[in-house]
Amino acid sequence: MLTRILNALARKESVSMTQLAHELNSSPKELESALKQMEHMGYVRREMYGQTCSGSCESDKSGRSCEGCGFASSEVYSFWALTERGAALADTSQK
Repeated sequence: MLTRILNALARKESVSMTQLAHELNSSPKELESALKQMEHMGYVRREMYGQTCSGSCESDKSGRSCEGCGFASSEVYSFWALTERGAALADTSQK
């Protein structure tokens, strides 16, 4: 399953965890667990996209905006990306 996940991430397509789990004949929970293990091994890393309040912000973060930091939204999205090590392994498994 490791190489199948690496090859799927190497395509650099935007898919949800549910979609990727379905493609890999796995559950989202099993996929998340595998990705965390792969992160620990140095093959993937979790990237964060979006704006979030800093730890020092004293403003109420429950609303749609954070007036303390000035961010329009406190929504942050995460995704998985290959590291150089993971990309090298994905490349060799496709040959």
